[in-house]
Amino acid sequence: MVQEVIKSLFVGIQRRWKIGIGRALSVVGAISLLTGIITRVSTAANLWIVDHGTWYLAAVAAAAIVWFIAYTYEKRSVSFAIPTTDSRIDIRFGDLLTEQSDLLIGVGEFFDHEIGHIVSRNSLHGKVIEQVFNGEAARFRLDVDRSIKHLPATKTERSVKPDLKYPIGTTAVVRNGQHQIFLVAMALTDMATSKASSTVPLLWDALRGALSTVKNYGNGATLSLPLIGNGQSSVNIEPQHLLRLIVLALVDYGRRSGLPKQVNIIVPEACFKLLDIREIERDWSKR
Repeated sequence: MVQEVIKSLFVGIQRRWKIGIGRALSVVGAISLLTGIITRVSTAANLWIVDHGTWYLAAVAAAAIVWFIAYTYEKRSVSFAIPTTDSRIDIRFGDLLTEQSDLLIGVGEFFDHEIGHIVSRNSLHGKVIEQVFNGEAARFRLDVDRSIKHLPATKTERSVKPDLKYPIGTTAVVRNGQHQIFLVAMALTDMATSKASSTVPLLWDALRGALSTVKNYGNGATLSLPLIGNGQSSVNIEPQHLLRLIVLALVDYGRRSGLPKQVNIIVPEACFKLLDIREIERDWSKR
């Protein structure tokens, strides 16, 4: 907790120290103006300032410091309403898999299940298999196949199984206790190397497909998703731009078709210095 506070102060000061100083000086100016007015109309107040000058200056300095911190401290969570809807988006740093809600996670077009060369255990896809399915890849495969077996797919000459690839945006729905996990195909897979990759247009299409499935099968339950596209299947854009894109996709779909009343974007701690979530909150709170 203490380390998080220190990090928030350090990162915030790096980003907004000029604004912070400006806000602090404005408070000092306002207090000085008010003090000048009061001491002109009140002899008692003027005498008190003279007798307690040190305390007065300390109070002014304290107010300036508080305002400086208030305007520079880097938040760890923000929240704003989606304009013209009854949905809200929360953005916060944390661990997606600890969220007590439905989850939306990106995978490759083959919905692979084997941990190792194809599915990294460090990816969210891999962590779902290891943590939610207790490493039982066969059970994961069975649940995914049961969910998408009726959906269109293309048979390939891939040397490893599965060899059926699904269109970007195809979404499997698997159980996670009392919640659900929506696994959306958001990346293409190289047939030779099994390396997954995505692009901004592919990610946009994937999110639209996933949110459509959430609308049809989510029953309005709270939905949490990561900084999708920032992991193993990177779309190769800066995290801040990626976050803007995800928020825009959510807002666009929410206005057109509707979203759950609560949507959470859970971003990894590793991106703390790279993301300015206050900027996102400010941009959408103005609308």
